[in-house]
Amino acid sequence: MSKPIVLDSGIYLASLLPDEPMVRPAKELLGSLKRLSLLASAPVLLRYEMVATVRKNVFRGRISADIGMAILSSVFKRQIKLYFSANLAQRAYELAGNHNLPTAYDAQYLAVAEYLGCEFWTADEKLVNSVSAQLPWVKWVGGGLPL
Repeated sequence: MSKPIVLDSGIYLASLLPDEPMVRPAKELLGSLKRLSLLASAPVLLRYEMVATVRKNVFRGRISADIGMAILSSVFKRQIKLYFSANLAQRAYELAGNHNLPTAYDAQYLAVAEYLGCEFWTADEKLVNSVSAQLPWVKWVGGGLPL
């Protein structure tokens, strides 16, 4: 049985979008999933964030519409266990309040990782800096991969 690990959309995007500063560590982390028998997990929000961010990159001319669709296809083909429940949504709201986060988007990932009892990896260094003292299982992909 695979051990879960929660990854945010920033990990997938960093590995696929051109000129992303975290491209190498994001690709290394994703490459480690199979080798270490890790089951990629996330809130259902992941899919919506991917679509929104890829579309924004197309709109800004950073990538073509065809490349955007290829990025989405690539991520949507991955085996990612997606989670949603009213309890997780409520817990995300609580976590956002407990950690003074302006929105509950990032807290959705925190709630899933807390529920699964696993690490949460993100490309968002600011998020890690704001919660890692209280939540040591939150990891920044740019900080090295001790997997």
